[in-house]
Amino acid sequence: MSGNKVSVVLGTQWGDEGKGKLVDILAKDIDVCVRCQGGNNAGHTIVVDGVKYAFHMLPSGLVNTECISVVGSGVVVHLPSFFEELEDLEKQGLDCDGRLFISDRCHLVFDFHQIVDGLKEGELGR
Repeated sequence: MSGNKVSVVLGTQWGDEGKGKLVDILAKDIDVCVRCQGGNNAGHTIVVDGVKYAFHMLPSGLVNTECISVVGSGVVVHLPSFFEELEDLEKQGLDCDGRLFISDRCHLVFDFHQIVDGLKEGELGR
C-alpha cells in the first residue's frame, strides 16, 4: 500500500462472515496484519501454492513474507494453542521469525480456565 492508507476488516456479527477470505485477498499488499480480538476457537484455512495453512489465533498475514503480523490486546491467548499453531505453520514452511509480535496486554487463558468453563456449562445443562 502506498502513502498513509489503512484498511480495516471488521465484522459486525458472530460467526463466519468471510472476514478471513477478505484479509487473504488484501494480505498480498499490506505491511502489517493485526488480529485485534477473539481466541483460538475461530479460524480459517488458506491455500497458497497448494499448501493448506490453518489459522485460528495467529493473523493470516503471515502468508505474506513481507508482512509483519501482530496478535493484538483483545485476543485471548491460550499459550499451548498459540505455540502449537505457530509450530504447525513453521513446519509447513512459513518463516515467522521476526515477523510475529504479540501484545503484552493480551488476555491469557490457562487450562484450568477451560476446565472451569466446561464445568459451569455442565451445571447450566448445556
